[in-house]
Amino acid sequence: MRVTFWARLPFAAQVIEERLRAVDGAEVTVVRSLPDLLAALPGTRFLVLIDAPVEQARAVTERLAAPGNTVGALHFNSAGREGFEAAGIPGGIVVTNAEGALAPSVAEHAMALALALGRRLPDALAAQGRMEWNQGIAAGMRSLEGGTLLLVGLGHIGRAVAARARAFGMKVIAATRRPRADPLAEEVHGLAAVPDLAARADLIVTCIALSPETRGIIGRAALADCRPGTLLVNVGRGGLVDTDALIEALATGRVAGAGLDVTDPEPLPPGHPLWRAPNLIVTSHVAGAGRRGEERIAEAAVESLRRFMAGL
Repeated sequence: MRVTFWARLPFAAQVIEERLRAVDGAEVTVVRSLPDLLAALPGTRFLVLIDAPVEQARAVTERLAAPGNTVGALHFNSAGREGFEAAGIPGGIVVTNAEGALAPSVAEHAMALALALGRRLPDALAAQGRMEWNQGIAAGMRSLEGGTLLLVGLGHIGRAVAARARAFGMKVIAATRRPRADPLAEEVHGLAAVPDLAARADLIVTCIALSPETRGIIGRAALADCRPGTLLVNVGRGGLVDTDALIEALATGRVAGAGLDVTDPEPLPPGHPLWRAPNLIVTSHVAGAGRRGEERIAEAAVESLRRFMAGL
């Protein structure tokens, strides 16, 4: 079976390619550019890829919708596929993804950002760079123990964050699309409750999928209700947070610090005001990185391919 892997980004590309090539009966082609992908589509039955900006995604979906298309399945090496959903994936094509594969890595990253902000590690590194023994930074340090975590999203990533936060002694409350009781959270509410819940939180972590319903869910209303000293971490999608509102909240101290693995816009262009916001850590959408996460992504791709080859 002809398998094409669009390795648009380097993350996990090598291990995915190795695992796909090890599947009996799979004839694997690896491409890196959009033009090369479009050229490789004729004859391809199984396409492995990652989400792409809507303009690139549309170029692909238009080919998939054209007469003579041979692609029968798309496997996304990620949970999200907003670009392709906006472009419109044609009916009749099997769609699978690596949902949950990166949850442990992303949850670790979320906690790392929260800890770095709370323990003022950027200030400690700055003092180290100046060869300065500065115990003054201790005055503004915060502990997670005894604090309240608000999770916006309680899927694979949210539950992984909750488990880690509870190990630090935090109380976990959550808001999600379909609220139901969860043993990892003391309370689970609908999304409409986010502003009220934000007023009770010491740490807010956003890890829900981006949709019209969730775009800007951490906006002026939610940020205005935050008590001084609140920390914000976004490991979901940049559009979950109103960037202008966050810049204002950081400038006034309403939000004491923010850790963003994702931004809006993304990538964040040079000169954007967000770069200059105080008490901010930006990590360029790398929260899922790590060998174990790469292996889980590759395993998910191989499992989807084998099921498709078996007609399942």
